[in-house]
Amino acid sequence: MDHITIIGKSRAGTSIAKALQISPNAKLSAHISARIKKYPLINSEIIIIATKDDQIAAVSKKAVAAASKKLRLIVHLAGSLPSTILSTRPGVARLTLHPIQTFPVPSGHLLRDIYWMASSDDREAIRWSSKFVKGLGGNGVIILKSESLPLYHAMTVFGSNFITLLFSAIEEMASTLGQNPKKMKAVMRSLAEQSLQNALTKPAKSVLSGPIVRKDFATIQKHQRALKSASPRIQAIYKAFLDYGVTLGTPKR
Repeated sequence: MDHITIIGKSRAGTSIAKALQISPNAKLSAHISARIKKYPLINSEIIIIATKDDQIAAVSKKAVAAASKKLRLIVHLAGSLPSTILSTRPGVARLTLHPIQTFPVPSGHLLRDIYWMASSDDREAIRWSSKFVKGLGGNGVIILKSESLPLYHAMTVFGSNFITLLFSAIEEMASTLGQNPKKMKAVMRSLAEQSLQNALTKPAKSVLSGPIVRKDFATIQKHQRALKSASPRIQAIYKAFLDYGVTLGTPKR
């Protein structure tokens, strides 16, 4: 059984710690703050660093210095960064392991039935990642080369942050209309959920609908004028999607 120390009290790190507390396949040895000046002796085979991206290199250096001879693998959770940013030690493998999930609150349940991304030059580290993910109830691991990580991470931002920001724009437009944003999101829920379901189960461009597909530029111009008056920032978002959408060549619907 692997003994794992987590460094960093981020929501992702705390979620992993909670999941490990009930995992039969690994034991949480310690969960320590990355901010403490000097780390205690880390007597674990595995170290997982769960900090902000710009702190990983410095934290890994302190962690390796504090680790016992048991250490055989050091891991970080930043999806855009290669494993090579981690400090080296002879006989210790390095791994990028990114949960493809968002963590509004720390919860081990959020790690169930999800996929993770793994990247490493070490085959044993990749094999360990698959075992670890399955032990936490995950669906599996996708493996990428280090040079692919920035584009991969940008894709995850599209799949998470940008969806959230679009609903922030909906909240803003609802307020401009004099409507309660919470109520308007409830009104929009069926439309949004069905659209997401369509896009997840079919080629996205085949299920695009509305004036973009119909090439209804008269309606699009009305939208643009209304958005310019209500919020030039949201108009810019609309135009970016319009510029992309009209090139997809989708059938009329």
